[in-house]
Amino acid sequence: MKNGAVSNLIFRHGQRPRWKLRSDIVLDIARFLLYLHEECENQIIHCDIKPLNILLDKNNTAKIADFGLAKLRIKDQMRTKTIFRGTRGYMAPEWLKNVPETTKVDPSSKATPLPIS
Repeated sequence: MKNGAVSNLIFRHGQRPRWKLRSDIVLDIARFLLYLHEECENQIIHCDIKPLNILLDKNNTAKIADFGLAKLRIKDQMRTKTIFRGTRGYMAPEWLKNVPETTKVDPSSKATPLPIS
């Protein structure tokens, strides 16, 4: 993608992204997760949402990438059980408790926030 990963944007030294760009990125991620979790014929749990897996196109539109750990869920299946997946530090607590997970294990709300400054 033209503008690289969000991790390059938020972890580089010096200038920080503007608030407008930050909010646009968050909304893009939320829309994409809504699509994966509720609008696809089979729900998809990404399992590895983190700044390195969010890419920015030439218009700085965020796209979720790297579906290597993703898991499909059958429509109307309330819960599923599997071994934990994801990057340590970005995983939802449900993975570590070995309980059946829902689409809520995609840790978009638990990921590292964009730096404030």
